[in-house]
Amino acid sequence: MKVIYVSAKSIALIVFSVLSLVLPSANYAQAPAGPLPAAPAQPGPPSASSAAKPQEQTPQQKPRTVILGAWKLNRDESDDLHKKTQEARSSNRGGGGHGGRRGGMGGGYPGGPRGGYGGPGGENDEERQKMQQLFTPANAITLSMTGAEVDLTDDQNRKRAFITDGRKLQKSKDANYQEIAAKWEGHRLVTEEKDPRGNKMSRTFELSYDGMQLYETLHMTVGRNSTPLVIRYVYEQASTSQPVI
Repeated sequence: MKVIYVSAKSIALIVFSVLSLVLPSANYAQAPAGPLPAAPAQPGPPSASSAAKPQEQTPQQKPRTVILGAWKLNRDESDDLHKKTQEARSSNRGGGGHGGRRGGMGGGYPGGPRGGYGGPGGENDEERQKMQQLFTPANAITLSMTGAEVDLTDDQNRKRAFITDGRKLQKSKDANYQEIAAKWEGHRLVTEEKDPRGNKMSRTFELSYDGMQLYETLHMTVGRNSTPLVIRYVYEQASTSQPVI
C-alpha cells in the first residue's frame, strides 16, 4: 500500500508540472491583453524618383523621298513677301539684287496697296482678291496622287488638281476647286498657269536636300517691265502626316 501511495503521488506531481507548463502557453495564444502588435508596414506612395517615368519621345521624322504627304507652313523660314517686292522694285530701277531674306511674311503684295505693281489699267476687286489669296499661303497642305493627277488640299478647304498627262483642263465655277496643268521634272512638280492678271507664272514643289522640308516656289513677273519675282514658302512635315504613297 505504501508503494502504491508514493507512486500515485509521484504521478500527481508529474501531471501538475505538465499542466503548469501547458496552460500559460494556451493563455498567450488566446490574445493576451495589451497593445496589438504593429501591423506590417504598408508600401507608401512612390518617391519622385521611382514615380517618374521616362517621357515618351515623339518619333523622329524621317526624310521623305517624294513631295506627297501632309505639311505645315514654317513662316519663319518662308520669304518675306513685302521685302521681296521691294527688292523687285529696286531691281527694276537698277538697284539691289535678289538675295532675299527669310522670316516675317510681311504685308503688302504685288498690285496691292503697298505692292505698287498693278497692271496698266489697274485691277478690279476680283483680281485684287485673287492676288491676295495667291500670296497668302495655307497654314497646312496635303499632297496626294491618283494616276496622273496630284491633288493639293489645304486647311481652307481649297483643292488644286495638278494634271500631269496633258489632258484638257475642266473649268470650275467653284472658287475652291481648280485644275492646273503641270509636269514632272524628276521629283519636282512644276505647274504651268497664269496669275489673276493673266500673266504667265509657275509653281515648283520640291523637297529640300535632306528631305525634311517642302518648298513651294512661285515664279512670276510683275510691273510694266515684267520684273521677275520669286517667292518661296517653306513647309515642315506635319506630325499627323498621312502615309506617303
